[in-house]
Amino acid sequence: MAQSSGPVHAVAPSAAPAAAGFPAPPPRPAPPPASARLVPTSHEPKPAPAHKAHYFHYGTRSVKARIDPEVPLDEVLRQLCASSQLQVAEPATLFALRDKDSGALVTQDNMRAMLEKATTCVPFNSGLMSSSGTNLGKCRRFTLVSSPMLEAVEMVDKLSSGEPSVLKLATFSLRSLIKERAFLAEFIARGGVDALQEVIRRSSGNTLAYALLSLQNLLELEESGWVGLERSFVARIVDIIATEPLINISRPATAILRRLASQPLAASSASTSTSPRPTSASASGFLAVFEAVLAQPNFLPIVIERLSGGDVPVTNLSLGLINSLLRGSNELGDLRLVDELENLDAWKTVGKLLDGSKGADLSTILTLQSNLVASLHLALTTPIDEEHYPYFDQLWIASRLTDTDESNRWRRLGFRTESPQYEFGQAGLLGLKALKRYAEDSQNEFAQTLADQASRPEARRCPVSTISNVVLCLLADHFGLTSGLPSTPATPSPYLFRFYELHALVVTFFLRMWTESGASAHEPGDLERVSALARSQIAFVLGGGGDKTWFAVRREFLSGEYRQVRERQVREMEIEDDLLSKAPVRNLRGRLYLESYEFVRSQRISCLHEGAWFQASQPTSSGGSTGRKGAQSRGAQISTWRFYRLAANRKALHWVEASEKREIRSGLDDLPEKIDLNSITDVIASGVHTLQRPRVSQVAGLNRVPSSASGATAAAAHHSRLSFLSKDSALPGFRSATPPSSSPQSLTFTLVTSDGPLVELTAPSSATYSEWVDGLSLLRPEEGSISTRDTADYIQALTDVGVKVKLLDLSGERVEILPALEVNQVPASTNFFYSDSL
Repeated sequence: MAQSSGPVHAVAPSAAPAAAGFPAPPPRPAPPPASARLVPTSHEPKPAPAHKAHYFHYGTRSVKARIDPEVPLDEVLRQLCASSQLQVAEPATLFALRDKDSGALVTQDNMRAMLEKATTCVPFNSGLMSSSGTNLGKCRRFTLVSSPMLEAVEMVDKLSSGEPSVLKLATFSLRSLIKERAFLAEFIARGGVDALQEVIRRSSGNTLAYALLSLQNLLELEESGWVGLERSFVARIVDIIATEPLINISRPATAILRRLASQPLAASSASTSTSPRPTSASASGFLAVFEAVLAQPNFLPIVIERLSGGDVPVTNLSLGLINSLLRGSNELGDLRLVDELENLDAWKTVGKLLDGSKGADLSTILTLQSNLVASLHLALTTPIDEEHYPYFDQLWIASRLTDTDESNRWRRLGFRTESPQYEFGQAGLLGLKALKRYAEDSQNEFAQTLADQASRPEARRCPVSTISNVVLCLLADHFGLTSGLPSTPATPSPYLFRFYELHALVVTFFLRMWTESGASAHEPGDLERVSALARSQIAFVLGGGGDKTWFAVRREFLSGEYRQVRERQVREMEIEDDLLSKAPVRNLRGRLYLESYEFVRSQRISCLHEGAWFQASQPTSSGGSTGRKGAQSRGAQISTWRFYRLAANRKALHWVEASEKREIRSGLDDLPEKIDLNSITDVIASGVHTLQRPRVSQVAGLNRVPSSASGATAAAAHHSRLSFLSKDSALPGFRSATPPSSSPQSLTFTLVTSDGPLVELTAPSSATYSEWVDGLSLLRPEEGSISTRDTADYIQALTDVGVKVKLLDLSGERVEILPALEVNQVPASTNFFYSDSL
């Protein structure tokens, strides 16, 4: 290998107009002027450090050079190509630099780090010395290669080749090349995604594995890499997952499909599809994946099987894929995917992964649990329609009853009427599916139970189908299925993944309690009484945070005795009624209410100090000063954005007006205008959620009430307006603070002065509305009041939690709470002493 006779230097930009010249050495610094000679030696400028020398290779030729990191990369490439030692004939724009050992591409961003990095522990054999006489250490080696643009063109050509060997080598190289941003941009721009699709369509074995891994890397690095992927290609990925047994093929294919399910697809592709409920998910890549998954019957069974295969990466990828599919199907309101997963007992398999030894990602399971709750909520709120009538036919078949009397057909199954489709108002489609699962499971002996009930007197028969809906509603309340889309839980709920099995257990328990308690179908209160027993048992068995095994849960539902359950329920009722009605507990609640009130008051005022943007409208009847230089003319309706912030001394609201929202610095420097709070007489709030609440002066008076007084009694007074100074400052033409319930919710409130309305502000959210309306009122405790339900509920929730915590502390210490303290009479003389036992 030919080498130059000596090192070549790259000149710093300040030394040569060309920014880099290899033949010329670095110029010496100019001598300082005469005045500089008076400066002490320690302050004289030091010479610039010499740059390390490195080898640059091109074919069989090489050159040794020092490169200044400040020189642009394209200039370095130009001078390397112009070097007589390398003898490069092509233009420099066709070349790039790579590290010869690692193959890493040199870019403008990493050039300095790659040039300065050297293994100083190994001496340089040629004895190359720096200007200070120290050894420079071992140099790095770089090589001139084709630019990313040429590499992308060549790669696309190779991917179009029909020779298997060329194709295999190309896909093998593409795995690492596609991780480089420069190559990736050129590859996509030259149709590389289409070429890669064709390779995946027609290849197999290692070539297919390399191509799938390349596409996986592309989708992870490029957010718009999905553009151009066709629906037929998505179906091909689904088929690969369902049919390919090799893990190096199925793993990247699963990762690709998971990525596509959470990325938007081309609008042209999404527009050709129809969904049962057009939502935002209709324009996403999920729709293409969803249709392909439902069209491949072997897909979901394979994915569920791989959950328990023992390969942790594959398990987590499969969990993530099911999670994406479930989330998208919930958004579409389509329950077909959920039905397939339930038929495959997918949730039981997921529940088994909660064992820490399985190695599954807990965060993914928690997200999946949240989406499961959302799907159950969707089924719970889906009314029974004609498309669901086949469920009733399957229910009748499972009953094994003979159709001798059509006028009494469905009541024999335990319904109240002969129109069972109307009895699922609260349970919805989820109740019908749960009843069907209960009836078809041979362990539940549905047909035998119906036969036993038919042999009893009519008054003693238990309405099996009716109590199935009752149990479903009890479980829905316990798991929070009625509250809509939940947030990701902090801890897993293993029983939720066995929801239908749990429903069957509670129905069996309910049937037994009905029989043992002697309940009658003709007594309307008996159903509610047994429902209370079932609710108590559900809370007792499932309320331990999921630490019980499924075997223990089954045992407690199947073997729980009526007498024990009833006694526990009575104790719970006594504790709930008697304890909360005792005077010490009422006093505790009053004190905690005050603490919660002060906490929320401080929080609301802190929100005023932080500030917020509002849509501001100048009232048409505005009068007086607005606090702004050059007041607007009367009668002009103005709507703009304003940012308000409360001053630290709580005496003024500072604000600024803008055509659009922008970043506002802390402090008041960006807020030139201000409103004196003493000038504001009213804050008139308009919104259906505006609430009449106790005045602050009255609530604060609880601090002066003796401890034996009830906090609720002292806070009973209510204030009808949200007023600072005036109680009778209502102005004509203003909306009422409590509009009719039929009016839409409003987030608007008006600041009013003695001269009239000042400004009308519309909050961006109900949270901001509550914070500012109540915050402005609570600035003056002697006059302010709570006027929004959000704030009132917040205070009440904090109070309830505080009371429960205090009572738990007392119950844990086994301290008896007396209804009242007995105070003995004062001794008539001093002839007494204190007992040591007290």
